[in-house]
Amino acid sequence: MASCLQTAQALVSAYNSWTLENIMDVRASDCINYILPASLGRKVMNNEEYVSFFGPRMAPFRNFNLKVHDTVVDEAARKVVLHMTSAASTDIGDYHNEYMLKLHMTEDCRKVDRFEEFVDSAYSAKYMAELQQHQSEPRKASM
Repeated sequence: MASCLQTAQALVSAYNSWTLENIMDVRASDCINYILPASLGRKVMNNEEYVSFFGPRMAPFRNFNLKVHDTVVDEAARKVVLHMTSAASTDIGDYHNEYMLKLHMTEDCRKVDRFEEFVDSAYSAKYMAELQQHQSEPRKASM
């Protein structure tokens, strides 16, 4: 049986690989994803919905890296809480964010079956709006 900590570490490695296949491989087939706080207005997503939501958002980010600052593990409850920061680069500059993840594991602790992600909502909203605006601007032809 895997430990909850091992599965949480595999999840961090999957995001650092920055491939959707690796990210989804750590999730149970019935995993439910919450992006919080609720004030962001994000709906609860199953895996299919998460792929549709997150997959297109990955493309602009290069060299994505998560750094874990603190971890709390409750093996009996099959939960792990991670405090992390991320760094990446995009066409509009450096990206940095902060997260608290509360991961609920399957009975054997091999997969995540509930993923609660708290993000720095003010930073996320501002950065993503700027990135979207940049991506929607017409490209200038090279001479």
